Amino acid sequence: MSQSKDLGVYLPNVKKFYYLEAGESWVGNTVDRVRKTLTQRGLIKITFDTSQKQMNYEVITLGEAKKRDYVLVPIYISKHIEQLYKTKDSDVKGAFK
Repeated sequence: MSQSKDLGVYLPNVKKFYYLEAGESWVGNTVDRVRKTLTQRGLIKITFDTSQKQMNYEVITLGEAKKRDYVLVPIYISKHIEQLYKTKDSDVKGAFK
């Protein structure tokens, strides 16, 4: 469960805030994982020109993103965590009562 002090990446060009959803697991550097994932998805461009370092993203907390009413997009740490969060929202009834 993500907390308001967890860091994430805001992309102004797509106007979305991406954060890592790891469930109860502790993750050391969430910004690095989110940034690498967004680079793999082609949302963050890496430039190797060292004279000009342009960042097309902003690192902020989840609480600040909620205050600013940004669109929140979770990046799940695994498919298992993603499935747990998606089934948690729906009413799943089992055979046992």
